Amino acid sequence: MVWQDFVISGAQLVAVFSLIPSIISDDKPALATSVMSFAIMMVIASCMLSLDMWFSCVTGYSIALAWLILVIQKYQADKNKTK
Repeated sequence: MVWQDFVISGAQLVAVFSLIPSIISDDKPALATSVMSFAIMMVIASCMLSLDMWFSCVTGYSIALAWLILVIQKYQADKNKTK
């Protein structure tokens, strides 16, 4: 284990918790923002995996999952708006 793994995973844990209010709220970020953030976090988490930074990898994929939830919620909200 390298110390950077713990520092990065700690910061990413804060990011995961900061997305919870958006997931719970009726207001959602723009779809393009959510999709791009999801894609970027998937790339970052995969890089962490290749560096054997396991904690950072897990927290990175957790952020990606949170963004994916927001993508789905926003897509469904926009779809319901057009009906």
